[in-house]
Amino acid sequence: MRHYRFGVRGPCRHGEVPAAGYHRRSLSLEAWSRLKLAGRLTRELAAAVELWLLPLCVALVPYRAGIALARLFASLPVYPQAAAAAHAHAVVLGGTDEAGKARWRREWRFHHLVDHADLYWTLTRPRSWPDRRLRGMPPIPPHGRPLVVVSFHYGQGMWLMRWLAAGGWRCRFLSIRPEREQAGSTLGYAYARLRNRAVESITGEALIYTGGARREIAASIAQGVAVFGLVDVPLADGAQHAGNATLLGHPVVLPTGLLESTPPDARALVITARAERDGTRTVEWSEAAAGSLSIDLLAGELATRLSRTAPAWHFWHLWPRFLARDASRPGAATPVGPGSIG
Repeated sequence: MRHYRFGVRGPCRHGEVPAAGYHRRSLSLEAWSRLKLAGRLTRELAAAVELWLLPLCVALVPYRAGIALARLFASLPVYPQAAAAAHAHAVVLGGTDEAGKARWRREWRFHHLVDHADLYWTLTRPRSWPDRRLRGMPPIPPHGRPLVVVSFHYGQGMWLMRWLAAGGWRCRFLSIRPEREQAGSTLGYAYARLRNRAVESITGEALIYTGGARREIAASIAQGVAVFGLVDVPLADGAQHAGNATLLGHPVVLPTGLLESTPPDARALVITARAERDGTRTVEWSEAAAGSLSIDLLAGELATRLSRTAPAWHFWHLWPRFLARDASRPGAATPVGPGSIG
């Protein structure tokens, strides 16, 4: 039986010199395969619980009972690695402290669970169902002027698309195309695809997939279709570029395709919603001409929201991927500047 040494890059036959970082332990190929299978099963089980089972339980009972369940589930160690990373980055950036770690992680998990449950509420409740739970909604933007809606991975935004569609707006949503490899699991990939199909069901329009989509964005706006996009998305090659915005005192790279594809005279609605303890959704919004917005101003809008309810941001755990080439990397002893939370 052949034996292999293995490390983070895979098996290495005896007699070969392993690359730096390889463990010196010897395993049979069968044992290596079992380890890979165990890792895959662990990821599938986590996705089944975190993306399907718990959110479905929240969504399939009466709303207030579901919110209470979400609070209960948030006290469990779900999303363990992401929650730990999210809290660690929030501590460094001034969004919390070590003393409040358990409470902060609980709140972060709660917002994740409610966001996932929104998919199942969308699939199982009437279209008018969210209306009485949204507090502070702006008036429906009048037709006749191009409209772009900008938001963040903050709180829960699925109901905002239902509100816009109910107001008579055709709306297309910007989305990253789900990829099986990046989803981490088959069930995670299935969840992402189901969520995209649910968005298309709400809006009645096909998604616009990012990556070379500027022409399609501009054409949709020219046809009187509102385009809804989230701009706090880390770019794959962001660390190779100089920062185009400042977030929490650090230079970051954020996507600009939506802003650059929008006519300057278009109406831009910057809007988010987040779930309160009782399940009411607090809506925060502002409106401006698209030409007056910049990606740096939008980063400031996100920072303002984080100063109010930091755990509502889903992407704390991805913070290092937002940092620009000229930013101090994670772990560097650089104090957070005036843009920090607090």
